[in-house]
This record gives sequence, C-alpha cells and structure tokens, in this order.
Amino acid sequence: MKATDTLLERAHAAAAFAKKLGADEARVSVSKSRGVDIEYRDGKLEKVQERSRRGLSIELFVDGRYAAMSTNDLRTEAVERFTADALAMTRLLEPDPFRCLPEPQRYLGRADIDLDAFDPSQARVTGEQRLELAATLEARVRELSADLNVVSITTGVSDDAGSGARIHTNGFEGAREGTHFSRSASVTVKEADGRRPVGSAYTGRRHQADLGSLETIAQDAVARARAQLGAGKLQTGRYTLVVDRRSVPRLLGAFLAPLSGGALQQKRSLWEGKLGARIASKLLTLRDDPHRVRGMGSALWDGDGFATHPRLLLEDGVLCTYLIDDYYARKMGVIPTGGSTHNLAWGLGTKDQAALIADVGEGVFIERFLGGNSNETTGEISVGCAGRIIRGGRLEEPVSEVNLAGHFGQLWEALVAVGNDPDPNSSASSPTCVFEGVQLSGV
Repeated sequence: MKATDTLLERAHAAAAFAKKLGADEARVSVSKSRGVDIEYRDGKLEKVQERSRRGLSIELFVDGRYAAMSTNDLRTEAVERFTADALAMTRLLEPDPFRCLPEPQRYLGRADIDLDAFDPSQARVTGEQRLELAATLEARVRELSADLNVVSITTGVSDDAGSGARIHTNGFEGAREGTHFSRSASVTVKEADGRRPVGSAYTGRRHQADLGSLETIAQDAVARARAQLGAGKLQTGRYTLVVDRRSVPRLLGAFLAPLSGGALQQKRSLWEGKLGARIASKLLTLRDDPHRVRGMGSALWDGDGFATHPRLLLEDGVLCTYLIDDYYARKMGVIPTGGSTHNLAWGLGTKDQAALIADVGEGVFIERFLGGNSNETTGEISVGCAGRIIRGGRLEEPVSEVNLAGHFGQLWEALVAVGNDPDPNSSASSPTCVFEGVQLSGV
C-alpha cells in the first residue's frame, strides 16, 4: 500500500463522518511531510532541524454556511471530535450562498502524466552527507572571499519529502507526492564606512541530481557580495534597466496580481475589462505550464480540484485570460478559469544576460529589489533597488539606495528584450528582462 493510499483513507473517513453529522458537502485534505535543515555558520555547525508534520484540513458546507479548519491530531477519535466541533461552529456563521463545491464535471479531463516530482533518493540522504555538503560549501565560500573583510558566512542544506491526499464529497479524489532539495550560501562583508553588503546564492530542485553545483553557488554568492563594494548613489533620471532574472518575479508579481478573481470581483483590478487587449510589450508572452516534468509548481489539478491544462496568460502582450477560481466565478456570474498559475513558460529571446548588457551599452543593471509596494487598482509601484551602472556595455560601479517608482503597466509596456536564461530555481522561470526609459530616483 502506498503512503498516499493511507492518506486517502483518512480523508474519506473524515468526510463520511462529516456527512453523517449533517454536513451537506465537505472537502478534506490530509498531508504529511518530513524534512531536514542543516545550517553552517563561520566554520561551525549552527543548526540541525528535523521537520516532521502531518495534518488534516476540512472545509464544511452546512445549510449555506462555510468554514475551513485544520488539526494535526490524526487519531480517529480526535478527528471525529474535531469534525463535530467544526460542524457546530460552522452552523453559527452567516450564510454565504456562493460557497459550495465545484460542479463535478470540472474535475474531468485530468492528464495522465507522470510529473516526476518525487525523488526516492531523499530517503537515503544521511546526516553525515548533509553536514559534509554544508561544510564543504562554507569552506569554498571562505576560500573565494579570502581577500575580503568577511563578517560572516552561512551555508544551508535542506531536503524534504511530502505527500498529500484530497477528496470532495461530490466526486473529486486526488493524491500526490513530492520532494524538494536546496543548497544556499550567504556571505556578509564589511566596508571601511561600516556598510555590510551581503551576497547570496541558491539552488533548489525537485530531484537532487538536478541541483546546481556547490562551486557555482559559492562563486555566485561571493561575486554578488564583491559587486556591491563601494556602492554609490545614482543620479535621478530615466534609464534602460537590465533586471536580473532572480529579481524579475518582483515586477511580474505586481503585474499579474490584478488578474485574480478577488481583485476583479471587488473592483480593485487595473486589468478589469482588458481581456483581449494589449496590456504589455509585444515581447511578453507567458504560458502557464502545469505539466512540466519535475517542475517546481507542477500539478494535475488546482486548488478547486479542476484538471489543469497548459494555457496562455499573455500572447504578444495581449491578455488572454483572468485567474478566477470557482468561488469568485460564482460571485461574478462567470465561468471559472482557475485561480492560480503553476509554472510559467516565457516567450524567450536569443541572448544571454551578458549579451543583453552589451547591447544596452548605457544603463543600470538591477540585481535586487528591496521592500516596496504596489497597488493593483491603480498600477502604482514603488520599490527600492540596487545594482550596477552599465557603461560601454560592461558592468561598472555599484549603486544603492535607488528607488523605482511608476506604473507597472507602463513598465511592462517598456519591455524591449527578453533573455534566453529562465531561472530553473523558481516556478516563475523568469529570464533576464530589459526595460527602456524607466524613472529611477537617486540623488
């Protein structure tokens, strides 16, 4: 018997008990996971943490009322007591006529694909191996930063495995397993004026064999710290920006947030009424790719239990769909489209980051964004950033304490180049992006 079979049995038992007590419908999820985190700091073992979690969550639909609750006590008698209490509390809530399980036909059409999200080697990783990896990475970062005034070096090694099962009392049933591995490094250095730049690097994958090398992580972390030394101020003005692929999701998240059903239904979406209209540069094509093998966000069904399918979000800058889940679709009186993305697939260019920087000639390379906020109703965005001046097609002196303020719709209309280097460590899969004529505030 597979581990997910046991979880499915528990989910069915809890749902049946809820129905027995008078629930009209129920949605039950049961999950368990185990993981280990190792942290090495300045040549010494800093942390060893083993994570073991299990839980059951139940969503109840009773007399037009709805509630969602969870417990980590999976003993049969405890789950039954928890369910009875949850049912009693649900009956005290105000009715919500839009809360109900999806129509069963929307569960149909699930792809028969092995997403290969589970790496069985995770169970064979030993504590000694994790310690050796973290120590080796820390030593290599220290070696590469020997000429710097290092304050601290931290490295991390993590892996986990999890499984989950879910059932809806009107016909949905699903189970899945997944693993995740990561390696990270961070180095903090001190400058003469007291500033402490931090360089960090990370790799994360579903399968251990797909991880980036320790050498690459160490070199990247130290290079990012070194690149910040002696950072100055930037003259306020309009610049061509080359945004590092790791930082692109900060801008993309603000741009996509108004596509949600919640934003649309509550009249706080900049993109209301824009379906079929061009809202970005013709260079922006985004597809949701939920069936990517070993993808970080891959799934055969979504949060409502709908079978997932590849779909266009934007094509040549034209908005192709909204992200509307079943609940908000009912409130809006429209057909649900699915309320989330899984893995993004970009319309990629032909050049890597170095070539894009060379093409720009003069501009600013944005390595990271700091804090900030955005407004999905107005499109306003304000975010701190830091990076380096681009001069003669080369990265030159670093700059910090820079602010990007403007309109994220106009920003994505100003996209003039997309790299060929999607980030494999993120479900956003973002490449380097180049934006023209962006207002930056410095001194």
